[in-house]
Amino acid sequence: MLMLPELMVIATAFAVLLLDVLVPEKRRVVLAPIALAGLALAFFALLATPQDGELLGGRFALDVVTWWFKLLFLLAGFITVLISLDLLDGRVRVRARGIGFRGEYYTILLFTISGMLYLISARDLITLYVSLELCTMPLFLLAAWRRDDLKSGEAGLKYVIYGAFASAFLLYGLSFVYGLTGEMRLDALARQLQGGAPPLLWLAAALIVAGAGFKVTMVPFHMWAADVYEGAPIPVTAYLSVASKAAGLALMFQMFYRVFGPWLHEWSDLIAVFAAVTMTLGNVVAIVQNNIKRFMAFSAISQAGYTILGFLGPLDTGIPAMIFYLLVYIVTNLAVFACIVWYSNETGREQIQDYRGLAQTNPVIALMMMLGLFSLAGIPPLSGFVGKFFLFSVCAGAGYHWLVAVAAINSTVSLYYYLRVVRQMYIEPPEENAPRLTASPTLATTMAALTVGVVLLGIVPVFYETIHGQTITWLAALAQ
Repeated sequence: MLMLPELMVIATAFAVLLLDVLVPEKRRVVLAPIALAGLALAFFALLATPQDGELLGGRFALDVVTWWFKLLFLLAGFITVLISLDLLDGRVRVRARGIGFRGEYYTILLFTISGMLYLISARDLITLYVSLELCTMPLFLLAAWRRDDLKSGEAGLKYVIYGAFASAFLLYGLSFVYGLTGEMRLDALARQLQGGAPPLLWLAAALIVAGAGFKVTMVPFHMWAADVYEGAPIPVTAYLSVASKAAGLALMFQMFYRVFGPWLHEWSDLIAVFAAVTMTLGNVVAIVQNNIKRFMAFSAISQAGYTILGFLGPLDTGIPAMIFYLLVYIVTNLAVFACIVWYSNETGREQIQDYRGLAQTNPVIALMMMLGLFSLAGIPPLSGFVGKFFLFSVCAGAGYHWLVAVAAINSTVSLYYYLRVVRQMYIEPPEENAPRLTASPTLATTMAALTVGVVLLGIVPVFYETIHGQTITWLAALAQ
């Protein structure tokens, strides 16, 4: 059944919510294993699902690209649950760092994952918009999860306000598209637009870009990111940094490739400018950040600039490069955030200078964090380098050599500010009598597995080759 993964995630969400009411407080530790089991079952159900088919009269469909996006959504959700365990179950050295309400937390997280799964399978405008709201609104609650924390409340409020504006822009753009064509189905919209693009289509596309740019943290729609990332609980910040970006890219793929595909080449120059400005602003502003979460927020903004380079190339190269880089980014960014979550759990500190001497007190975790940061910077042979290589190749193949130069310079700049954290860990001395901190077995295993993934994705080419081969086969089938 094509919708089985979505139904499994939703059923798990309701099961967790019901058990949270029925199970005594001391036994609610079972909620996390149930959430993990539900996501794992959905993952394996997706692996067994055919990569082609449709339901509900074509309003819900599955193809190769949809399949890969769903795989990434489930992976990001599974890892987020793992790195949230200590905070939710109270296994933290600094008790004030716990966030509690584990049943509600897992339920909301599962609902937002289900929204993302439906988003990429949607094939009409109404389903697309409703799915986007289903995956966005729960994030407002997660950002403001610490009710007694002023920063968390501020984060939730700002996220709601910016999110409402972005949703309004998107809905207005979609209404223009419907008004110009009289169609709701994405394939019917694409056929209508093949005969010619009305002038108002440019306005509709601009409004849709504003709505999607909010999710992707693309400049100038990025202004919410730093404050929300800083105020939200760290596992939520980690999830926002990858899942929100993945949902935004899914929305852009749905509209740009499935609807505006014939006209995408006319907007390439504008996409290139957005990419250049986004990666440049993110990298430059990240240099002066001192809070580790704001630092990672501007890092995420710069990574968005690299990711949208995939829209500049043809389908057979742009789509695989973009999906592979998104996979790399999810694994790498969550590896870094897992280390940040661990350190915050143990110390309650969130400043970059607080990491000084970490290599002397906890050398293994310092090494894991360094590898993650170097991968984000694009240092070979780590996965970040390989992902950027494919995106830069797409960009160069489309004739945007100036943009490749800008991206290469920005990668060099990013190495400087990532080295700020590495310098604190490896060169600065630790505080006097600094304790040797330990991680829980679950969090330690998660960090180790993610670090292995950061390395393997860079040296084992089978992942990109699989995505590329499946994409070419899918495009050939469409052409027939």
